[in-house]
Amino acid sequence: MKVQYPLFTQVSLVEDLPEHHLKRGDIGTIVEYYPMPEGGDGYSLEGFGVPHITVEVAASQIIPVSQWQQEEEILVKLRQLSQTRLLQLEEYLDFLLQKEITEQKSA
Repeated sequence: MKVQYPLFTQVSLVEDLPEHHLKRGDIGTIVEYYPMPEGGDGYSLEGFGVPHITVEVAASQIIPVSQWQQEEEILVKLRQLSQTRLLQLEEYLDFLLQKEITEQKSA
């Protein structure tokens, strides 16, 4: 299911945009939405501490700031785990993903 973000939502970049000198995690504000019938909707973002600059991005290049912060907190915790615990966690995540797929098919 694709998400459409409301105008003026703050979002984080999920990848570097070197052509604009922006990095993964930089925060911008959505100022325009471009629906595409075939998918891959786009947005215009402003902010990033650079006045009067608008950057065009695909929906796949942004996530809500709150989600970005949550993912960063999880990564900090993951970096503290031993290799053994990481392997156990990976097995558990695979189990949960299989369960999610099964539940989605039965719904």
